[in-house]
Amino acid sequence: MIALALSGGGSRAIAFHLGCFRALNNSGVLQKTAVISAVSGGSVIAAMYSNWDDSFNEFDHRVQDMLRHGLLKGILRHFIFSPKLLTDVLLTNLISRPVAFVAMLFRQQPPFRRWASRTDALEAALRDLFGSMTIGQVKRPNLDVILNACELRTGTAFRFGNKRSGSWRFGEIKDNNIPVAHAVACSAAHPLFFPAFDREYSFSKGRERTIITDGGVYDNLGLSCLEPGRNQTYTLHVYNPDYIICCDAGYGQFSGKKIPYGFISRTNAAFGSIFRKNQDSSYKRLHLYKEMGLIKGFVLPYLGQIDTALPFQPPDLVRREDIFDYPTDFSSMHEKDIDLLARRGEQLTRILLSYYCPNI
Repeated sequence: MIALALSGGGSRAIAFHLGCFRALNNSGVLQKTAVISAVSGGSVIAAMYSNWDDSFNEFDHRVQDMLRHGLLKGILRHFIFSPKLLTDVLLTNLISRPVAFVAMLFRQQPPFRRWASRTDALEAALRDLFGSMTIGQVKRPNLDVILNACELRTGTAFRFGNKRSGSWRFGEIKDNNIPVAHAVACSAAHPLFFPAFDREYSFSKGRERTIITDGGVYDNLGLSCLEPGRNQTYTLHVYNPDYIICCDAGYGQFSGKKIPYGFISRTNAAFGSIFRKNQDSSYKRLHLYKEMGLIKGFVLPYLGQIDTALPFQPPDLVRREDIFDYPTDFSSMHEKDIDLLARRGEQLTRILLSYYCPNI
């Protein structure tokens, strides 16, 4: 079994992963992939691939077109021009939030849900892309897809899958007829920019209120549900892949040029530090699994890869410094940036796949 993990990273991740998809498609590995586990921006492209059955070239063009337009304009349009959304946001800020503050003073839990926020505008923009598709409507044959989020009440993974969705703490969602747009929005709701979804679901263990945010808070690589030796008692998703291809759209080491002074820059730097430390542990586990014989091999195309550490370098390699520090958001992208990020993803995947797993 071949498993593919797609990291978060906004539009930067989507463009980088598109290049990884190209290399995997050209090598024939994509067609043999049995499961895709994705986070945030990775969830966008994973759903764009899995929920259509068009040719790879058509998929490639759809992704490029989406990147050129971006999601930000759609988010703003839905937030500003949707009367119901604006009303619900207003009621949340006039009623739910003040009551929650008073409840906190008396050491009580917020009694009212967050009825709406700009995260609902993100979901609406994604609905423009995915329409009424549901998470179970995967069109690619013999493929499972997992879109990873994080549930903040329990601090555990919350996963939307084409076969099962939910978390081990709350159980499985009874009706998995969940819109793709909602699942992707949950996975991509970066807590600095998008408030967590405050929703109730009917689980196998009963109806529960959930607070769901970006999957990168728990695991920005989407690797955890693919790791061997998982216990079904504590997870809804268990896979035992022979090979793991983990595409990481992270920057790598900080350049040291920026001074995190204000609240947002400090928080961004703190999140980045936590993500990188957590990812270091994930990389180490991949090496251990290979050494212990629990997997046959893995490939780690990494946007922030130090070029001199590659087994070989083609003369036309897109260098790390050519794309370093591209922002993590869903703004529209210039053609040049899409090309650079995608070509680097394609080149790194091709180099590492041929060197470390030539017989995959």
